[in-house]
Amino acid sequence: MAEGPHRFGPHPIIGRFACSPSPGERAEIEALAAEIRRADPGLDATEVFGAGVTTGLADWPTLHIHTVDKPLQGGSPVMREHRALLLARDDDMAVIARPSSDFVRYCRDDLGLGRVEVLVPSSWRHRGRLAVRVLQDETLCRRVARLAGIAGGLNVVPYQATGGVWALASRIHRLAGVPVHVGAPPPNLAAAVNNKIWFSTWVARLLGNRALPPTTSASSWAHLADRVRRLAHRNGRVGIKLPSAAGSAGNLVLDSKEILAFTSLRDLRAHLREIFLGLGWTEPFPTLVSVWEDSVLRSPSLQGWIPHPDEGPPILEGVFDQSVTGPTGRFVGCAPTSLPKGIQDRIAAEGARILLLFQHLGWYGRCSLDTILIGDAFDSADLHWVECNGRWGGTSIPMTLVNRLTGNWAHRPFVTVGGLFPEGGQHFGELLRDARSRLFDRDVGRGLVLLSPGPRETGTGFMALWIGGSIEEARVELARYLNDVNRRQRLHPRGPFQPRLHPRRGPRDRRSPAG
Repeated sequence: MAEGPHRFGPHPIIGRFACSPSPGERAEIEALAAEIRRADPGLDATEVFGAGVTTGLADWPTLHIHTVDKPLQGGSPVMREHRALLLARDDDMAVIARPSSDFVRYCRDDLGLGRVEVLVPSSWRHRGRLAVRVLQDETLCRRVARLAGIAGGLNVVPYQATGGVWALASRIHRLAGVPVHVGAPPPNLAAAVNNKIWFSTWVARLLGNRALPPTTSASSWAHLADRVRRLAHRNGRVGIKLPSAAGSAGNLVLDSKEILAFTSLRDLRAHLREIFLGLGWTEPFPTLVSVWEDSVLRSPSLQGWIPHPDEGPPILEGVFDQSVTGPTGRFVGCAPTSLPKGIQDRIAAEGARILLLFQHLGWYGRCSLDTILIGDAFDSADLHWVECNGRWGGTSIPMTLVNRLTGNWAHRPFVTVGGLFPEGGQHFGELLRDARSRLFDRDVGRGLVLLSPGPRETGTGFMALWIGGSIEEARVELARYLNDVNRRQRLHPRGPFQPRLHPRRGPRDRRSPAG
């Protein structure tokens, strides 16, 4: 795959691995892509949005819109919306429902990312679904269309491709009469690739069943109870995942001893339903069911960018170690991996085949793949592919930002942390004031970068990264900063609620998952 620097619209993309599938592997990938297309002919369809709306990025202003259409997603909507500013540049636009003026100024003045026009939709219907809200705001649509007309075209870069994003691009195209490029895949393909059941099905076909934890799916309560008990007989823990939830927001981990304490499938089924309702999972099927691995050595993620086929093969930008916490494996940060080169090369080689399959299906843009290494030692570990993040996220955005700030993150390693919750909270202006002496200095290429507004604005927590001369330096300095915040604010991580199963009793706690 392509190495070296590239630019796609506003994004600096730097390839790290030169992985090229063999002719036999390429033939297998092409045949599998053809099979998937036959099963779902409309997977990459965009015709309904008009001939002037296509995937891609050009040298035009960009509308950044970090929106979702699904109600169950990880992270704070306010935090996600503001992260669009970390990707934006001069003359770009970012849609933010409740903008933090302090964070906007910080990105513009302290980080020097550019003067970005912040667009605030007037409609308060469809909370969180920014694309739909902009569509309902005629004044805002015409404002964007006028700027697109002046520039001769427009890029739309979403957090994740959805039907609402593509409908908005279509609306702007019709108003402005100029081409609009969406820097993301067609909406049906995006929904499929982000679906954990779809992903596991085709990765198993491509790489073999050993490339996944033992995995199945359930389509009803009776089916779920049976699948859960079967896996519990042979494994210590069982994981249940809502297939389209982001990250750990739709994960539930059950202890096999507690599952097997139920003497009948009817009782187990009733208690599973009670737990799901307590979590707010009212329409859970189909649901993915898999072994929740215990001997996890590391949770690496592979960051990639998929261009159009005529622009070259998928670009592999790096392998990152993910920090996770809690029983569901909630993501709380990342750093460039310290894995041995041989394991990195294996991750890159297998990931290259997956991304090439997606390219043959019509994917364009950001895509990352999550893995786990299982075993007692790295040299004998099994590599399991567990999830695809076909969207921007908590690793790809900081990685791209550090490229923008330093030219190349590999020369200025960084460490991120997120999901931190000061009790009582702080406004972003207070966080900025307290961190002033530590903030990133472009001249020395080191320092603290705040990635989101403060806890008062987000309603949850905040994210930060430290850029240093080495990963260890970045870890130490970021830890010192967090310790100082902790002394002032009693900072602590908070994870989603995990119920326990009790025979003949319901879960002890009925709270919904945090975040």
